[in-house]
Amino acid sequence: MGERVLVGAGVGSGVASGPAFVHLRSVEALAEISKPGARIGLIAIRTAMDAVAVDLENVKTTGDALEVMQSLAMIIRDPALFDAVKAHLSEGHDASRAIRGAFNQFARSLEALGGYFAERAGDLVYLSNRVIEELVGRKDGPEFPTEPFILVTESLSPVDAAKLDPKRVLAVITAEGTPTSHASIIIRAARLPMVVGAVGAPVIRPGQHLLVDASSGQVFVEPTADRERQYQSAANPPTEALDLARSPQSKPIAVKLFANLGSSIESKVALQSGADGVGLFRTELLYLGRQEPPSFSEQVSEYAELLRQFGSHRVIVRVLDLDFDKPLPFLVPSGTGRYANRGLQVLLANPQILDTQLRALAEALTIAPMADLWVMAPMVLNAAEAATFAGIARRAGLKHIGVMVEVPELAEPTEIAKVLEHVDFLSIGTNDLTHYTLGLSRQSSAVTLADTRRPEVMKLIEQVVAAAKKAGKPVGICGEAASDAETAAMLIDLGVDSLSASPALLPGLRLALA
Repeated sequence: MGERVLVGAGVGSGVASGPAFVHLRSVEALAEISKPGARIGLIAIRTAMDAVAVDLENVKTTGDALEVMQSLAMIIRDPALFDAVKAHLSEGHDASRAIRGAFNQFARSLEALGGYFAERAGDLVYLSNRVIEELVGRKDGPEFPTEPFILVTESLSPVDAAKLDPKRVLAVITAEGTPTSHASIIIRAARLPMVVGAVGAPVIRPGQHLLVDASSGQVFVEPTADRERQYQSAANPPTEALDLARSPQSKPIAVKLFANLGSSIESKVALQSGADGVGLFRTELLYLGRQEPPSFSEQVSEYAELLRQFGSHRVIVRVLDLDFDKPLPFLVPSGTGRYANRGLQVLLANPQILDTQLRALAEALTIAPMADLWVMAPMVLNAAEAATFAGIARRAGLKHIGVMVEVPELAEPTEIAKVLEHVDFLSIGTNDLTHYTLGLSRQSSAVTLADTRRPEVMKLIEQVVAAAKKAGKPVGICGEAASDAETAAMLIDLGVDSLSASPALLPGLRLALA
């Protein structure tokens, strides 16, 4: 099948390459382990909860991990939690359902509080599973390989995270979780690259070669030789590259080098890597793994933190980008044909989602008034859609409005000229543009740098850049092509104003282009 790219939320800033060790399991529904409301049931559950608390308190660790273990032990020793279990048993639930019901009840209470407390809700799922496992004597974890590997799992508990050996575990990929969970905090402290909420993680097979970029939240399954070459020096960039990244004024280059990010947590890493700003902030990572969309206040908090970190540097935020790899249960599908259920079409079919996101971005600007916020729409199909989005965004109070050029029809000279009448900037997504121009299957084919360099693709890029220059409006590149020095040089020659790539690649890219 060739290379496949999975996207999640990055934790940390490292890059790792190695074979996959897959440990995907969920705790099955368990048979009734005690009579409803029976005293023996309560005793057994109390004993199991105490045993889990002791296990947490006895984990040999320090620093952030120690604080996490102590916090979890306090949660499970909370008398109110056991009272909730008793209440569920008295309602006629078996022990397994009573435990899950009580712990889920506590989780919902934490979610309602928002912020830090909401992030702790996921820990209750782990704790309920641990209590049930304790009751049935299932404690054994996986037998890890002796050689270094990349761990792929459904979710990672804080205890399991604390027990991982950094000498053997190169990186961690989870199908669930958030960048601010307890497990993520522990992994970050251990300086291991991690991608959480990686959509498609269950398709990874044992032994497959993986390349993990924590900064961008990308996982490359069976990466191409070009991809491996791009990342060879990213883990340990040469001193010259780092010096140049930290003092870009010493050797100015023809374009701005921006970072692709999926979370405000990675802002510091991007700035340390010499990023001139953010060329693509993937807001969909706020939505992944949810049954309901993130609240207005939650979005405001995330966007404001991002803007504060970058001060007056440009930050380009992409509104929610849905495709078949990132299904969201609360969205109504939209469209037909090759571009069905993609980008702006979906948002226009779900106006409340788009409205909340744009209002949250505008509100974040009031918290960080010095910020240079630019907002763009993904997968725009024509000038009419561009005009519609621009109008909605400006009514929400936003000023710098743009669109992504990802379909060949939009890149035609007549159409892109009409688009530029309504928007302030363009961003070319070379991955999708190449896919659709060459008729590649997004599910089974990978875009290579050689594909993007083909004449039919480069012609479209040249047309878009020429139109933007004629209109006096900036145009940037935020696809994978921007991260390759040779391809980047070709794009600069065409006249692009900016390139946006993973923070890990920026020092080497700046050095190559200087």
